[in-house]
Amino acid sequence: MAVQDKAAILATLPVRAGEDPFSVTIGGFYRRWFNLVDDLQALIDTVANIKSTEDEDWVPAWSAVAERFENLANEALARGDRANARKNFLEAKTFYSLARFPAPYHGGSSICAAEMSPIKAQSYQRYLDCFHKATALRDEPQIELRIKRDGKEAVGFLRPPKGASAKNKVPAVLVMCGGDMYKEDREKYAEGANKEGLAALVVDAPGTGQTTFEHSPEAIVAWKAALDALQSRPEIDGNRLGAFGVSRGGLWVMRLGALDSRIKGLISCAPGGVGYWGTDEERAEIRNAAFERHKTNWFGPRGTKPEPHQMTEEEQRSEFLRWSLKDNGLLDNLTMPMFLVNGKVDHLTPIGNLYMALESGPPAGRVARVYPDDGHIAARNEREWGPAAWKWLAGVLKEGMAPAAAVAPKKAAKKKVSAKPASKTKGTAKKALKKIAKKKPARKK
Repeated sequence: MAVQDKAAILATLPVRAGEDPFSVTIGGFYRRWFNLVDDLQALIDTVANIKSTEDEDWVPAWSAVAERFENLANEALARGDRANARKNFLEAKTFYSLARFPAPYHGGSSICAAEMSPIKAQSYQRYLDCFHKATALRDEPQIELRIKRDGKEAVGFLRPPKGASAKNKVPAVLVMCGGDMYKEDREKYAEGANKEGLAALVVDAPGTGQTTFEHSPEAIVAWKAALDALQSRPEIDGNRLGAFGVSRGGLWVMRLGALDSRIKGLISCAPGGVGYWGTDEERAEIRNAAFERHKTNWFGPRGTKPEPHQMTEEEQRSEFLRWSLKDNGLLDNLTMPMFLVNGKVDHLTPIGNLYMALESGPPAGRVARVYPDDGHIAARNEREWGPAAWKWLAGVLKEGMAPAAAVAPKKAAKKKVSAKPASKTKGTAKKALKKIAKKKPARKK
């Protein structure tokens, strides 16, 4: 499918945040794969026929689509067409990503089984296989690294840019995965770094994928070990390291930056846990949305779904305090340049977290972009903010400079900027959606 066709389809989708796997919307469940799938119509058509998220329905539906692209890849490979073979192996990998979702997830979840069923385990293996076949068709090398610390291990892949060597050391960025998208889904982020002359090390996050590190604040040691691994590489300039993360990964990069001075600049998309506790309405909205999601979404074998649990505010507060950078005394440690981005209609991490990050730290060095027509991770607008963010980080790491936007030209007129305290930030996801709905009704499919 041509790129313009995909863009046209995205333009017609309604903006509706949430985790409904039976609806394709901007800011919704399928935002995770929008920028990985070339044939977006195949995704939309499959969703229209999905019967349930239980393994017996979910896995075969997505695996069937993946198999079509895997067959096309093998046919292209047989006739010597490496470019199309690689493209189709990646497309197959992405549809297998949907089939295996969100497994393997080791962090404990109310929407998926602790252990993968045989058919889900098979889809995960084919996901890995297609990714490795696509990787083998790249012109540039990809190096598998095993990150070890305290008897635990995480698997990652390192992609140096063209020309990197011991005689031509390059800056590097640690790409952190989130809670349910793994390193095989983050190749395009590595490509973004490579285009700007940066090496990229992409690692499965604690509690997910091919890692034995548990999901907890203490698992920051996994990311520190990843930085050690980067600094040990002959083609990497260990004094010029950055970090990139989306969603849960967006919080991880900020936590790492606050605890490890080797991070000289970072990109954080949709970070939660910065320290914004939110309004009563926002907190209740998040708890209720989680409860509804637990009632309807079960990514496991039929008949094994546990009784949904309604989180109390006390439980919500306890988990919040475990991770809050502000409440853990880490927010003021973030003094490196930061590029922050999100959609305003975010149903998972209140936009107040991003504003709180802007209200702290040094007076210069922070760049932010909030998209009013987008949801969690601003997936609809990634084609804009992605290249801009990588170019910005390359400038920070290569030149050691503050972001250009933070340095006012000598002749520029001075502007007075006032920022609202995070505690008074208005506009929950629900309110933002109401404003969008008044401006432009959703188009019918």
